[in-house]
Amino acid sequence: VFSPNGLLKIVFDKSNGRIMGVHICGDDACELIHYGMELVKAERTVDDVLSNLYSAVTFHELYRTAAMAAVDQKGARKRRAAVGRA
Repeated sequence: VFSPNGLLKIVFDKSNGRIMGVHICGDDACELIHYGMELVKAERTVDDVLSNLYSAVTFHELYRTAAMAAVDQKGARKRRAAVGRA
């Protein structure tokens, strides 16, 4: 479903979790940018993204993955390393 090459990164204020921006690159970035714009415009937080329900497997589910990496950086590094070994 997804191209394996790409990046979605949430830029947020650590003091309150407010999403300040989103970095997206890859083949399907155009499918993801609109939701990122809504998150910034509506002043959503990383916790808001984590509490939302996302259908699997969709492009927008990647936002939840990025938010999980924001709150659990050590776990995110382990998951990325495991994917690199696969």
